Amino acid sequence: MLDCGVCWVLIAIGAWVVYKVFKSGLLSKTQVSTTDKPALISKPLVVYYKHQIGHYKQSCALMKEARSLLPSGATTFGIYYDDPDEVAEHLLQSAVGVVFAVDGENRYEQNYAEQLTRHGYEKMSLPAVSKAVQATQPFDGFLSIIALVNNTYAAIKEYIKETRIETSVVLEFYTDSQVNVVLPLDHEKEFFVPEYMSTEALESKMARKKFDSDESDSESEPDGEEDPEDEEGDEEKKDQ
Repeated sequence: MLDCGVCWVLIAIGAWVVYKVFKSGLLSKTQVSTTDKPALISKPLVVYYKHQIGHYKQSCALMKEARSLLPSGATTFGIYYDDPDEVAEHLLQSAVGVVFAVDGENRYEQNYAEQLTRHGYEKMSLPAVSKAVQATQPFDGFLSIIALVNNTYAAIKEYIKETRIETSVVLEFYTDSQVNVVLPLDHEKEFFVPEYMSTEALESKMARKKFDSDESDSESEPDGEEDPEDEEGDEEKKDQ
């Protein structure tokens, strides 16, 4: 039989696991709705971002970096432009960063803006949106990401299918305790960063870049071995 000490440890571990699963949102039913007061973007925002090309899972590292450059409690965000079910992973585009000002009021001192700029973040103003599809879930780390991908986005896709709503961008806003997924239904084009390009243009650019790289590698390769007959000729000249 297990002694009491081990039993209490197992009970504590089990309780902790249940608590983390509950806080993650894995067991929550996601409510999706169309609202005229979407989280954050119902007011104009100033954000600092980095344009990203590639798998969306890379956004976690950028959000962590942006958060580390500001005082605790920063709200990070991601703007996702492509449907991963339709666009290849290496062509997915997004903009990831941090919310710096809301409705004209800065949340941080100017020196933090300068720090973000030094680390490669670009400044951009986002418009106030009067209508959007929205879903909110708890956020408490890795398990919440699983809930977001498997539960929340599944509910959003079903809602869009049922309502036949058309939208071109998806935004995620992360605080310390929750994530808001917002799909703006107006001013959508104003959420596209200047670096964004169409999938076709990006694919063409990447193909040209690869071709130029291959050409450069080819030109830098050392010449092959000298022909034996040429070597003999060189030897004869030396003997003469």
